[in-house]
Amino acid sequence: MNANPTSAKESRFFIYLKPLLHFLFLALSFMLIECVGMILLRPESSNGLLFGALWSVMLAAFLLLLPRKAGRILFGILYYVAFLWTIAQAGYYQVFGKMMWLSTTKYAGEGAAFLGDVLGAFSSAWWISLVVMLALGGILIWKYPKVTNRWQRCIPCVLIIVLCVGGLFGLPELVFKRDLDVWGTRSEYGQSSAYRATYNTMYDVKKVYDITGIYQLTFRDLWVHEIHPLTPAYRKELSEQSAQIDEYFAKRGESGDNSMTGIFKGKNVILVLLESMDDWLITEEDTPNLLRMMEEGINFTNFYTPGFGSARTLNSEFCMNTGIYLPTTGAYVFNYVNNAFNQSFAAQMTDVGYSSHVFHYNTPEFYSRGVFEPVMGYEAYNCYADYESDKDKLYDDCLLFDIPQLNDLFFREGPTFNTIITRSAHLSYKYNEVLSHWALKQYPEYRGMYSSEEEDCARLKAKLVDNMFARLLEELAANGQLENTVIIGITDHYTYGYKNMDELYAHSGVDSELLLEKTPCFVWSVDCPDMEVDKELSTADFLPTMLNLLGIESPHRYLGQDAFDESYPGYVVFPDGSWICDGVAWKNDKILMNKSGREVTAEEISKMAELTSEFIGISNLLLTSDYYR
Repeated sequence: MNANPTSAKESRFFIYLKPLLHFLFLALSFMLIECVGMILLRPESSNGLLFGALWSVMLAAFLLLLPRKAGRILFGILYYVAFLWTIAQAGYYQVFGKMMWLSTTKYAGEGAAFLGDVLGAFSSAWWISLVVMLALGGILIWKYPKVTNRWQRCIPCVLIIVLCVGGLFGLPELVFKRDLDVWGTRSEYGQSSAYRATYNTMYDVKKVYDITGIYQLTFRDLWVHEIHPLTPAYRKELSEQSAQIDEYFAKRGESGDNSMTGIFKGKNVILVLLESMDDWLITEEDTPNLLRMMEEGINFTNFYTPGFGSARTLNSEFCMNTGIYLPTTGAYVFNYVNNAFNQSFAAQMTDVGYSSHVFHYNTPEFYSRGVFEPVMGYEAYNCYADYESDKDKLYDDCLLFDIPQLNDLFFREGPTFNTIITRSAHLSYKYNEVLSHWALKQYPEYRGMYSSEEEDCARLKAKLVDNMFARLLEELAANGQLENTVIIGITDHYTYGYKNMDELYAHSGVDSELLLEKTPCFVWSVDCPDMEVDKELSTADFLPTMLNLLGIESPHRYLGQDAFDESYPGYVVFPDGSWICDGVAWKNDKILMNKSGREVTAEEISKMAELTSEFIGISNLLLTSDYYR
C-alpha cells in the first residue's frame, strides 16, 4: 500500500515547525526578561528592545545547538541569572535612583545590614514581577522542549548567531545616527550624538541602559570594565592618561592666594563627617548647636554631594579625603589600595607636622577603613567597638569622649588632625529601627512630635548628632583647646533612606531629586569670620578649599577648586552628566531650576555639557592612572 502523500507532507511540515516553535520558546523567554526590565526601569527610549531581541534570538540559537540536558541546564542558568540581575537593578534603581555596574556587587557586604530597610522600599510591581518570573522560570525549565534532529539545525543556528553578532555591532551606529539631532558632547568623538558619547565613555549605567537594554549593558560592562583592563591595549592607554590630566589642569590655569588663605593656619583640625545630616534637619528646636556654628562660621549654602560610584557614604568620604570621586565606571575602589594618595587631606596635614587619626563606631573591616585610612595618610583608624562591648552604648556618638583611652587618643599632643565619622542620623527612619528605638528611650517626646514617623525619627537622630557637637565643644573647652581648634562639618549625602518622597521634597523645598543633593557644609572656630558662601560647590571642591583656609600649599592639582578663588565660578557635576552652575540646574535636556532669572542659551548648555563630560573623564583617570604617585 502506498503511503499517503498528504501525511508525508504534514510530517515534513512538523519536522520544521517543531524546531521553529522550540526556537521561539527560548527567544521569547529571554525577551520577556528584557520587557520586565523595561516596565520596572522605565528607560527613556525603546532602543533596548532592539538590542534585547538580537540577544534573545542569539541565545536561543546557541541553546538549540546543545543536547537537551545541557541545553536545559544552561537555559535555567541564563534565565535566572539574567532575571535576577534585572530585578536587582530595578530594586536598586527604586531605592537609589541609579543602576549598578557588575563591580557594585563587591559592596554588597557593606549594605547587607540595611537590607530589611531597602526591601521595604520596593514597589508592589517589583514584588509581583519577582514572584511571577521566578515561578515562570521553573515552568519553562520543566517544559523545556525535546531536541530532535539537532545536527540538522547547526547551519541555521550558526548563521543566526553570526547575523545577530553582526547586528549587535551595527545596531549602535544606527541608534547614534537617529540621535544626531541631539547636541554633540565630547570633542574626541567629533560631530556625534549624545548616545554615542554615553555608549563609548560608559560614565553612567542608567544612560547606557536607556540606549541598549539589560543584555547589551551587561555585556558592555563585562567587556569594558572587567576584561579590557586585563589587555595590553589598556595598559598602553594608562600610560597616556597622565599627559591627558596634565593638559586638563594646564588649560584650567593656576589658583593663587586670596583673602581667605591661611586664616586657620596652625590650628588643630577636627573634621566631622555628618552621616545623612540633611539641610532641612538643621533647626533651632532640634540642632541648636549645629545651627549656631553654621551661623557663626563659614557656611557653604549651596554645597552639593553628588553620588558618584555605588556607595554614597564611601564616595563622599573618599572624595573629601582625596579630592577624587569614586569611579563612574563601577571600578571597585579598593582595587586601588596600592595607589599613592600623596595629595590627600591627611597626607598634606602630615607633611606639615600634624598627627592624623580617624574615629568611628564601626569595625575596621567595614568599607575596609582599617586598610584604606592609613593608605590615605592617617596614622590609625580607631574603632569604638574595640573599647566597648555594650552594643547599646555604641549607638551614642558621644562614646568617643566617654571612653578614657579614646579620649586620650583624641586629645593627644598636637598639632592634631582628627576625623570623626558620625552614625546617628543614618537610615532607617522607623520607631522600631534599633538606633531610633534606643534614641526614643532617651527622648520619648519625639514619638508623634512631627507630621510622620519618618520625620519624628529623622529629627530625633539629628538631635543625637547635635548632642555630639555640644559634647565636643565642652571637651575642647575642658582640655584648653577650644581657642586653638577649627571644626569642619560636611555631610555625605541627603536623607536618601526617607521613603515618603513627597514629604522629603517639601522638607527640602525642592521639586527634583537632583536638587535634594544640597547638604550642609561649614567651618567654625572661636575667631572664625561670620560669612555665607553662596557659590555652587561640590565635594570635589572641599579639599582644595580647606587646604587654602589652613594655609597648606599643596604641590598637587585637584579635580575641584578653591571656593574662595575669584576666578572659579563654581559648578557642580553629577555622574549622569547633569550640572548646576550660576543658579541653573540642568538634567536630561531640561532646566530644573533657574534662580538667575536670565535666559539660558543653547551655547551655554553645550559648553557645560562639554565641561561636565571632561570633568567626569578626568575624575576617573585620576584614580586609574595613579596620577598622584
